[in-house]
Amino acid sequence: MGLILFIITALAWTGIYAEEPQEETVIVLPAGQVHEGDFFAVGRSVEISGTVNGDVYLFAGQAMIDGVVSGDVLGSGGSIDISGHVMRNCRLCGGQILLSGLIGGSVSVVAGNLQLLSSSNIGGNLVAIAGNIDTGATIDESATLVASNVRISSHIHQNLLGYVGKMRLTSKAIVDGNLDYRSNTVAWIDKGAVVRGTILYHPSVVHQMMEGTWLYKILFGSQVLALLMNFIYTFVVGILLMKLFSGNLQTTLHFLKNHTWKSFLYGILLIIVLPLVFLLLLITILGVPFALTLLAANVVGFYTAKVYVIFWSSNWLFGRMGLQRSHLLSFFLGVILYFAVTSIPVVGHAIAIAALLLGLGAGVVAQTKGPLFKRAS
Repeated sequence: MGLILFIITALAWTGIYAEEPQEETVIVLPAGQVHEGDFFAVGRSVEISGTVNGDVYLFAGQAMIDGVVSGDVLGSGGSIDISGHVMRNCRLCGGQILLSGLIGGSVSVVAGNLQLLSSSNIGGNLVAIAGNIDTGATIDESATLVASNVRISSHIHQNLLGYVGKMRLTSKAIVDGNLDYRSNTVAWIDKGAVVRGTILYHPSVVHQMMEGTWLYKILFGSQVLALLMNFIYTFVVGILLMKLFSGNLQTTLHFLKNHTWKSFLYGILLIIVLPLVFLLLLITILGVPFALTLLAANVVGFYTAKVYVIFWSSNWLFGRMGLQRSHLLSFFLGVILYFAVTSIPVVGHAIAIAALLLGLGAGVVAQTKGPLFKRAS
């Protein structure tokens, strides 16, 4: 019943955002505060530092849980960070997902990138579908992973089942059960990694039939799964920007339209300055948390920057063709066109870099000068 109510609430909110611009919302459950019953949250940013005696249902651009949840967490967002204690299960869907806390039950994830730190413990099973997976968490039962690239540093108390492009078990990896995986290549198992059960490698049927052919090189050499996850992530982030960050999106598009070359130059400047700031913060004890925060923001920012450019270019191109600007259809077609063009050798790489610089420069400047643009418009 709680899930049904959450879906209805989410649809109602997204419908409101689609009809008219709304103020960006930040929902916070502060530390020390206790919420009795299920907790529903739909907004730009959701932070749960207190205690929820019930389930959590969230739909947000950015979500962070560093408090205590006595029930399940069902969440969808651009980025989700759980460093607190969830006593039951987690069901998550997002672009970037980071788990560093304690999960009492099982975890199911669909993500662009999934990272589980060594401080995390999953009391049940882990089932994950992602472009890239990096896990150092302790998993009390089994793990089933579907990904393009997987790096395992975990202690998995039962079996590890994988459907992967490439997989590596580091010297910290311990699998008490069987390692059973289907892949295009044999797993890279570091010296010191422990697999107490049987290692079973299954080359895919398509791999066996087409190995050595030109079609095989196209399908597997180009890492289709990673490309697909990148496409899905880009499209989902675009929807979140339209529904939850409409003000930020319009401000960024305004800056891109009127200050295109400035956006490009600001993007180049940021690419140079941000790594230097990260290194300066990293060498100081007090600056380390800020450095890690900056690193996470950079990763999300680099993945998101092209979304602004896709909106901008698709608005111009499909607007001239009679489609409504910022419409979902024009954006979807723009994403398809972007990935088609950037798949062209050399030229595609240049376009992808230009989109990164344009989107990054416009996005950061629009964040800092947003009120000025709003008054000017």
